[in-house]
Amino acid sequence: MAKASEETTSRARILEALIAERGGIVPGARLAQRLSVSRQALAKNISALKAEGLPIESLPRRGYRLPGVDDVTALAPTLIEYFLKDNPIFNKCICFDEIDSTQRAIKKLAREGREAGIVVLAEAQTDGRGRMGRSWQSVGGRNLTFSVLLRPALLPGEVQLLNLAAGLALKNALREECGVAAELKWPNDVLCRGRKLCGILSESAGEAERIYYAVTGIGVNVNMEPGEIPQELRGSATSLLIESGKSWPRWRILTAFLGRFAALLELLSSGGGAEALLELYRAGCDTLGREIKVICDDGSVTGTASGVTAQGAIIVKTREGEKTFAAADVVHLRAAGEAK
Repeated sequence: MAKASEETTSRARILEALIAERGGIVPGARLAQRLSVSRQALAKNISALKAEGLPIESLPRRGYRLPGVDDVTALAPTLIEYFLKDNPIFNKCICFDEIDSTQRAIKKLAREGREAGIVVLAEAQTDGRGRMGRSWQSVGGRNLTFSVLLRPALLPGEVQLLNLAAGLALKNALREECGVAAELKWPNDVLCRGRKLCGILSESAGEAERIYYAVTGIGVNVNMEPGEIPQELRGSATSLLIESGKSWPRWRILTAFLGRFAALLELLSSGGGAEALLELYRAGCDTLGREIKVICDDGSVTGTASGVTAQGAIIVKTREGEKTFAAADVVHLRAAGEAK
């Protein structure tokens, strides 16, 4: 284990040195001396970084060069961890080329006692699940599919707060980093022009009075072309590429989200944090104030979304009075004040 840790640290330091040059060439001798490693060890670590998908150029008798990091299309763990180095919660990631479900993988790590803050990513996911048990598959190399492990001081009935925090963090990350008109639909779907950009699912294990662990799984449609969206979903799903007209480095979206998610989780864990989080959520949830249709197991209800409870349930004002729903599908019908 010590050897693996040393190698990981060496790769991180090499990457940091290359990034600091902003696309310039770093002589191999200087890099090896700075890191106090042999040229052979340096070459081995450079090869490992290339294997992660980092486009490092080896220039004979000149040194090494890393072009702009925004050109990195792979989910390279060392690069992701470099940009998470100041994140107070998330700083360790494990990436799979293909997996059935990142959620299953991270639950296994949770049961093994691994620490909170681990992120499990997959280039391709074959058997993922979203809310209400729906299938969520990910096209290889196009989308962002990941799960995070948390050990929050929450009661089982408060897990919905994690969904709200994740949805708000992702909406803000996409608006601020990508410039798309992302909207947050209760509880945690992120839409653009009414079409779904991402899905979020939080699950937990525990007992009546405490949670042992919680896992939040997220899938974001990033660089899918219109023709790659399944035919039956083309009217209801979209991607960042479709909405912005450009492709995006998935690692940058991931780290932008995790920074905002960590900030909201720290707010939640502070004194009175649940209400502070809910205040931010209510201000950022685009469902509130709209006429909506709520679909649940025993039928559907139409009304105006008027609020969110302390547990994260949605309050709907109907002709028969106010109704509260903890779990349901919501369809946006029209904005408040919009003509019928």
